[in-house]
Amino acid sequence: MNQHHGAARAQAWRATVALTASLLAGCVAPGVDETILPGRMDYACAGNRVLPVARSADARLAAVRVDGKEMMLQRVGSAAQEKYSDGRYSLYLDGERAMLEDDGKVLFGPCTSTVPLPSAPRVRY
Repeated sequence: MNQHHGAARAQAWRATVALTASLLAGCVAPGVDETILPGRMDYACAGNRVLPVARSADARLAAVRVDGKEMMLQRVGSAAQEKYSDGRYSLYLDGERAMLEDDGKVLFGPCTSTVPLPSAPRVRY
Protein backbone atom coordinates (compact mmCIF):
# COMPACT_ATOMS: atom_id res chain seq x y z
CA MET A 1 0.00 0.00 0.00
CA ASN A 2 2.82 2.44 0.80
CA GLN A 3 4.51 1.71 -2.53
CA HIS A 4 1.24 2.39 -4.35
CA HIS A 5 0.76 5.61 -2.38
CA GLY A 6 4.36 6.64 -3.11
CA ALA A 7 3.93 5.93 -6.84
CA ALA A 8 0.72 7.96 -6.96
CA ARG A 9 2.46 10.81 -5.18
CA ALA A 10 5.38 10.71 -7.64
CA GLN A 11 2.97 10.67 -10.57
CA ALA A 12 1.09 13.67 -9.13
CA TRP A 13 4.42 15.47 -8.62
CA ARG A 14 5.47 14.82 -12.23
CA ALA A 15 2.11 16.12 -13.46
CA THR A 16 2.48 19.26 -11.35
CA VAL A 17 6.01 19.85 -12.63
CA ALA A 18 4.88 19.34 -16.25
CA LEU A 19 1.96 21.76 -15.81
CA THR A 20 4.16 24.37 -14.15
CA ALA A 21 6.78 24.05 -16.89
CA SER A 22 4.17 24.48 -19.62
CA LEU A 23 2.72 27.54 -17.88
CA LEU A 24 6.16 29.08 -17.46
CA ALA A 25 6.98 28.35 -21.08
CA GLY A 26 3.90 30.36 -22.02
CA CYS A 27 5.18 33.27 -19.96
CA VAL A 28 8.42 33.60 -21.88
CA ALA A 29 7.16 32.66 -25.33
CA PRO A 30 6.41 35.43 -27.81
CA GLY A 31 2.97 36.87 -27.24
CA VAL A 32 0.91 39.35 -29.12
CA ASP A 33 2.66 41.79 -31.40
CA GLU A 34 3.62 45.11 -29.83
CA THR A 35 4.03 48.30 -31.83
CA ILE A 36 7.53 49.73 -31.91
CA LEU A 37 7.12 53.37 -30.98
CA PRO A 38 9.54 55.87 -32.55
CA GLY A 39 11.34 58.55 -30.55
CA ARG A 40 9.49 61.34 -32.36
CA MET A 41 5.95 61.09 -33.69
CA ASP A 42 3.07 63.31 -34.76
CA TYR A 43 -0.39 61.91 -34.05
CA ALA A 44 -3.47 63.05 -36.00
CA CYS A 45 -6.29 63.69 -33.54
CA ALA A 46 -10.00 64.44 -33.64
CA GLY A 47 -10.85 67.98 -34.71
CA ASN A 48 -7.95 68.07 -37.22
CA ARG A 49 -5.49 68.61 -34.36
CA VAL A 50 -1.92 67.30 -34.26
CA LEU A 51 -0.27 65.97 -31.11
CA PRO A 52 3.53 66.03 -31.41
CA VAL A 53 5.26 63.56 -29.06
CA ALA A 54 9.00 63.15 -28.44
CA ARG A 55 10.21 60.27 -26.27
CA SER A 56 13.65 59.93 -24.70
CA ALA A 57 15.87 57.10 -25.97
CA ASP A 58 15.24 55.08 -22.78
CA ALA A 59 11.45 55.79 -22.97
CA ARG A 60 11.44 57.21 -19.42
CA LEU A 61 10.36 60.70 -20.52
CA ALA A 62 8.03 62.12 -23.14
CA ALA A 63 7.59 65.71 -24.24
CA VAL A 64 4.30 67.03 -25.63
CA ARG A 65 3.42 70.49 -26.90
CA VAL A 66 0.07 71.99 -25.94
CA ASP A 67 -0.87 75.55 -26.88
CA GLY A 68 2.77 76.38 -27.62
CA LYS A 69 3.92 75.12 -24.23
CA GLU A 70 6.17 72.04 -23.97
CA MET A 71 5.60 69.68 -21.06
CA MET A 72 7.90 66.89 -19.89
CA LEU A 73 6.10 63.83 -18.56
CA GLN A 74 7.60 60.84 -16.74
CA ARG A 75 6.72 57.25 -17.55
CA VAL A 76 4.37 55.59 -15.08
CA GLY A 77 2.78 52.16 -14.84
CA SER A 78 -0.32 51.57 -16.92
CA ALA A 79 -2.34 48.99 -18.82
CA ALA A 80 -1.55 51.03 -21.96
CA GLN A 81 1.65 50.18 -23.82
CA GLU A 82 3.18 53.38 -22.40
CA LYS A 83 1.80 56.08 -20.10
CA TYR A 84 3.52 59.32 -19.13
CA SER A 85 2.29 61.78 -16.50
CA ASP A 86 3.24 64.75 -14.34
CA GLY A 87 0.25 64.34 -12.02
CA ARG A 88 -1.92 66.71 -14.07
CA TYR A 89 -1.31 65.79 -17.71
CA SER A 90 -1.34 62.14 -18.79
CA LEU A 91 -0.20 60.85 -22.17
CA TYR A 92 -1.28 57.38 -23.27
CA LEU A 93 0.52 55.64 -26.14
CA ASP A 94 -0.90 52.30 -27.19
CA GLY A 95 0.26 50.98 -30.52
CA GLU A 96 -0.67 53.50 -33.20
CA ARG A 97 -3.11 55.28 -30.87
CA ALA A 98 -2.52 58.15 -28.46
CA MET A 99 -4.47 60.35 -26.09
CA LEU A 100 -3.57 63.32 -23.87
CA GLU A 101 -5.60 64.22 -20.79
CA ASP A 102 -5.58 67.20 -18.45
CA ASP A 103 -6.86 66.11 -15.01
CA GLY A 104 -8.93 63.36 -16.63
CA LYS A 105 -10.37 65.58 -19.37
CA VAL A 106 -9.36 64.55 -22.90
CA LEU A 107 -7.41 67.34 -24.62
CA PHE A 108 -6.23 65.35 -27.64
CA GLY A 109 -7.97 62.17 -28.68
CA PRO A 110 -8.68 59.89 -30.17
CA CYS A 111 -5.36 60.17 -32.04
CA THR A 112 -3.65 57.85 -34.50
CA SER A 113 -0.16 57.81 -35.96
CA THR A 114 0.22 59.56 -39.29
CA VAL A 115 2.45 56.74 -40.64
CA PRO A 116 2.28 52.95 -40.24
CA LEU A 117 4.42 51.75 -37.34
CA PRO A 118 6.34 48.45 -37.29
CA SER A 119 5.58 45.79 -34.72
CA ALA A 120 7.43 42.88 -33.16
CA PRO A 121 6.38 39.95 -30.97
CA ARG A 122 6.13 40.97 -27.32
CA VAL A 123 7.97 38.72 -24.90
CA ARG A 124 6.29 38.37 -21.53
CA TYR A 125 8.15 37.36 -18.39
